[in-house]
Amino acid sequence: MNTIYEINTPIFLREVGLRAGHVVTLADVPGHEWDAIAHPGIDTVWFMGVWKRSPIAREMAKDEKWLKEALPDMKDEDLLGSAYSIQEYVVDESLGGNDGLAVAREVLKDRGIKIILDYVPNHVAIDHVWVEQHPDYFLLGSEHELHKHPEAFVQTPSGILAKAKDPNFEPWSDVLQLNAFSPGFRQEAIGTLRYIAGIADGVRCDMAMLMMNTIFKDTWKDRVGGIPETEYWPHIITAVREVRPDFLFLAEVYWDKQKDLLDQGFDLCYDKDLYDHLLHGSLHKIREHLEHPIEYQNHLLRFIENHDEERAAHEFPLEKHKAAAVVTMTLPGSHLYYDGEQEGRKIRVPVHLGRRVDEVPNNALITFYDKLQSFVQSKDLEHKQWQLTPVKSRLLHRESRHVIAWTWSNEESQFTVFVNYSHEKAVVRSDIDVSRVSKVTDVVKGDVALNEYISGTRLKLGAWQHVVIEQQR
Repeated sequence: MNTIYEINTPIFLREVGLRAGHVVTLADVPGHEWDAIAHPGIDTVWFMGVWKRSPIAREMAKDEKWLKEALPDMKDEDLLGSAYSIQEYVVDESLGGNDGLAVAREVLKDRGIKIILDYVPNHVAIDHVWVEQHPDYFLLGSEHELHKHPEAFVQTPSGILAKAKDPNFEPWSDVLQLNAFSPGFRQEAIGTLRYIAGIADGVRCDMAMLMMNTIFKDTWKDRVGGIPETEYWPHIITAVREVRPDFLFLAEVYWDKQKDLLDQGFDLCYDKDLYDHLLHGSLHKIREHLEHPIEYQNHLLRFIENHDEERAAHEFPLEKHKAAAVVTMTLPGSHLYYDGEQEGRKIRVPVHLGRRVDEVPNNALITFYDKLQSFVQSKDLEHKQWQLTPVKSRLLHRESRHVIAWTWSNEESQFTVFVNYSHEKAVVRSDIDVSRVSKVTDVVKGDVALNEYISGTRLKLGAWQHVVIEQQR
C-alpha cells in the first residue's frame, strides 16, 4: 500500500522560488517545503515532468489555443513543451539536472519518502538522439503516406517515420512511434529503465497497455510484422528487477487491461474505473467494482485527480468531492494525491506549461484533507483486513441505492466506513451492536455521538455524508 504525491516539478520549483525570493532547483529546495509535502502517510513523491523536453515540440505548441485558455497571460518563458515529448532521459538542467535530483532524493529519503519518475515506453520526441542513431527502433513510412497523411508521418534525417498514436485517436503531433517488437529497442528500453532505477525508486509508465503485444499488433497491423514470442513488459520488467528487485512499476492503463498488466509484472495500475464511477455517481457500479478479489484491489492506484484529469474541485461539487475523497482514501490499494487537490484548485494545467494561474485556496478543503490524511494514517490500514459490507434499504430490504460501506478489522477491533454517495438523505438498515461501539467519527467533525446517526435499527446519513463506526470485537 503506497500513498503517492504527484507534483508538476517545474511549477513546484517556480513557486518555491517565488516564496524563497530566488531561483530554486531540486538541489536547494528549503527543508520546510519538503516538510509541507511529507504529510502523514505520504511515502512516495512522483516528480512529473523532470526529463529534458523537445525544442521541436515546444515550437509546435506555440500556437495552441487551448494552452492560452489554461493560462491567458502566457508568456514565452511559460511554454516548456510537452513533458511527454522527451528528447533525452536526463533531468533538465533548469531543474537541477541529475545531481539536483540526487540531492532531492536523499533529502526525501531522510523523511521516509521514495521518488518515482515518468517512463514513456510508446514514443519519444521527433528530435530524440535515437532518430539518427537507431532508426530501426521506429516505424517507417513512405513518401506516399507522408503526402496523403502528413498528420501521421514526418520527414526526419533518417527517413519518413510514423508519429505515435493511441488507436482510438488521431496521432500525437510531436512524438514518434517506437517499435515494441524491435529486439534492439527492447534492449535499449531495458538499459534506459536500469539507468532510471539507479536514480529513482520507481516509474509511472505512460499508456502502458499500448506496448502489449496484441494491442501493438492491432494498432499497427502488418507494419510491425509477426508478434514476438515474449511479451514486452515481462521481458523488460524481469531484466530491470535483476539489478533492482524492489523497483516500483506503476502502469497508467485503460481499456480494462489492469489485470493483464498486473499479471505481466506491474506492481500497481491506475484505477480509472473507480474514478469514472465516482465522477458520474453510479453507486451500483462502484459496489460492483469493489466486489473484485482483494488480491486484485490491493494493486490498484485510487485517485480523484491527476495531471490528465480535470481538477476534482472543478468536476465535483464540494460535498461530493469530500465523499469521493473519503471513498478513495479508505479503500484497499494505493492512493494518489495531486498537488493542488487539497487546496481545491479548479484549473487543470497542461503538461506543456511551467506556470499556473493563481487561485484562492479553499480553506474548507485544506482542513478536510488534513483530517482525512491524519485519520487514514491513524488507522494503520495495511495491517487490517478489508471487506465490502452489505447495506440494505430500511423498508424494502434490498441493496441501498444511496449508501455503500466497508469494514476494516483485526483481532481486537473493527471499523466500518459508511458513505451516502448521493445528493439525497438516506436511511438504511443498521445491524450494528451499539453495546460494542467504541467510537463514532466524522472526518470533518471528529468524534460524534452515536445517536446522531443510529436510531434503533436505522442508520441516517445526509446527502454525501459519511460516518465511521468503530467496534470492539
